[in-house]
Amino acid sequence: MPHQPTMIRHLRCGAALALCAALAACSSESADNTDPLDGTMGPTGTLGNTNTSTTASVSNTVTSTSFGAANSTTSSGPTTGGLGVTTASVTSVASSSASSTGAGGNTTGGGSNTMGPSSTSGGGASSTDGGTNDASSSAGGTTGGPSTCESSGVAGSEVLMIGESFIAFSHGITHTIEDLARAAGALDAGESYRDNSISGTTLAGGGNSIPNQYQSGVDQGPVRVVLMDGGGNDCLQANNPSGALSAAEGLFQNMQENGTEKVVYFFYPDPIGGQFSSLKSCLDTLRPQMQALCEGLTSPECYWLDLREVWNGHPEYTDDGIHPPPAGDAATGEAIWEVMVDNCVAQ
Repeated sequence: MPHQPTMIRHLRCGAALALCAALAACSSESADNTDPLDGTMGPTGTLGNTNTSTTASVSNTVTSTSFGAANSTTSSGPTTGGLGVTTASVTSVASSSASSTGAGGNTTGGGSNTMGPSSTSGGGASSTDGGTNDASSSAGGTTGGPSTCESSGVAGSEVLMIGESFIAFSHGITHTIEDLARAAGALDAGESYRDNSISGTTLAGGGNSIPNQYQSGVDQGPVRVVLMDGGGNDCLQANNPSGALSAAEGLFQNMQENGTEKVVYFFYPDPIGGQFSSLKSCLDTLRPQMQALCEGLTSPECYWLDLREVWNGHPEYTDDGIHPPPAGDAATGEAIWEVMVDNCVAQ
């Protein structure tokens, strides 16, 4: 009996040792189940190689790094997301990657930026159980292109200017258009337009009339495009709008017969000064009639430009009330070129 306490002590020590061993084994097993990247408890400690069994508990919120900052939430069911396959958790990631799936969305194209975080039911952008809320900025963007006009193959010598002193006063309008055409690649550096305009001429009448300027151009070579004014001197010299209109009808018929394809008809701005009141009245009568004639043509096609829209509010565009100085030449030439570009004339 004296040795009984010693036996009891041995039994108690043995039980304590067994309990310590069991606790040590549990602690080792728990340590093996810790994900080294995000600290969550999963079935294994390796990234992206999890089994299909579920864990007893999942942390509610985890912060990790996946090519950027990741905010994780929890959900049920197997998912594909984050950096691997996880059981019973969903990862919503705001990432910047070249090309990835399940990291805040499907990012395609180099340097795509997904703005996340994505909200999914089933994890990542590859989930079929829910969508992603991604605002993506894809590489490339909107690409601006050249003019939509196909090359017309019109040579500079096939473009003919005809009219009177509004053009011929300095020929600055012609030079402005040529400069713009060269800058756009529509006119070669060594080319120029033919300018047959002559001061003091009319639509109706003979001699150097505007119809005869056209015929002279045709006699010299093909004329595919005509840039013209006309009717101003018919009003100024003879107050004859009907004669101008009739002559223009004959001119357009001749253009059709000679293969001219397109015409830009630019009609005068309002004259400035009380001495031009009768001129203005005649032009106001002729303008809508000539516009209707031009816009009704199909062969050649005719494009109308009312220069009042360009000149109004710009007294600096004329020195004498009717003719353009350099500032008026430039503004008029630019407006004509714009019509040419918009309608693929000599492009």
